[in-house]
Amino acid sequence: LAMIYDVIVVGAGPAGTSTAILLAERGVRVALIDKARFPRVKPCAEYANPEAMRVLGRLGILDRVRESGAAVFSGIRVIAPGGAELELNYARDAGRHALGISRVRDITLATNQAGVIRGTRGGASLTLRGRVIVGADGHHSAVSRLLGLDVPVRWPRRIGLAAHLEGFPLAGDLGEMHVGRDGYCGMAPQEGGRVNAAMVVEMDAFERRDGSVEKFFDAALRSYPGMAERVQQAVRVTPVRGVGPLARKVRNVSGHGFLLVGDAAGFFDPFTGEGIFDALHGGELAAETLAKALERGDVSDAGLSSYREARRRSFSAKRRAGWLVQAFVRSPALMDYAITRLADRPHEASTMTGVLGDYREAGMMLSPRYLWRVLKP
Repeated sequence: LAMIYDVIVVGAGPAGTSTAILLAERGVRVALIDKARFPRVKPCAEYANPEAMRVLGRLGILDRVRESGAAVFSGIRVIAPGGAELELNYARDAGRHALGISRVRDITLATNQAGVIRGTRGGASLTLRGRVIVGADGHHSAVSRLLGLDVPVRWPRRIGLAAHLEGFPLAGDLGEMHVGRDGYCGMAPQEGGRVNAAMVVEMDAFERRDGSVEKFFDAALRSYPGMAERVQQAVRVTPVRGVGPLARKVRNVSGHGFLLVGDAAGFFDPFTGEGIFDALHGGELAAETLAKALERGDVSDAGLSSYREARRRSFSAKRRAGWLVQAFVRSPALMDYAITRLADRPHEASTMTGVLGDYREAGMMLSPRYLWRVLKP
């Protein structure tokens, strides 16, 4: 069975789904394919920041996400290694909220024949032909690998681990981000009163662990300030899932007849938890580029090059802000100092809240003036 489309989107996560929906709304013939059955479980922070909620609204699915039982919460409480706390409250800052919700045929790319996907459906062979292939198939993208786009990353070497807990008490209407001396861990409310615990640790420490992954995960959770007693009250109700190394780079995010979107287009662990927003917004950018290119009849490298510039405008400042935050995260004394200062400086804390929620320009955090206002004694 052969089927012909304008665009074939490989990967039905947030990035691929947003790309496909927005293309279909424009009348583009689009196929959305995935090797997994849904709902599926993936290691993920399972946290959608305020701007991610905006994109879900644009896609027409925000109400359905809410009705599915998604936890709506007001912001994040950041706890530094020494115990200092900072509340990043989107509701108080801008009347906005965040969401916590579980993310819930074998396909191969025929690289010797551009625009062809071969796979199976229900045991039958399936061939899909498209003018453009969108790789939205995640951190270990088969599309990127088969097109020879992956670039080795030697540093940083980190792994992400995640599991659901029941009975873990969160303080008020807030998620939490705990910064330790060897990593950090986010606690995001989920549907049904569960909490998703998602941590990032150094790969070397994980590889040197003594015992099972579950034993390592549970011990790491208890190690954060103020966590041991609460972890003791909770029960881990899912297996520990992992993905790593987290850092990912590609040579190009677009070229003749292809685009990469979401984690397939590269990943830098930002600490700031905007992965789902990046995926959804990346889908917006991809759909805009593709719709115009198809209308012009030009899906060449040059015809799709505006996608690279659109991503640079949308994400480069936030990436730099992420590197800045990581510099603080990697220095416990500096993190303690900055969190203590921000807790007493509401204007600067408000700026950071908006940047981390993606509804304020990331460049605001990068100015020397802002950094001086945060760090001055």
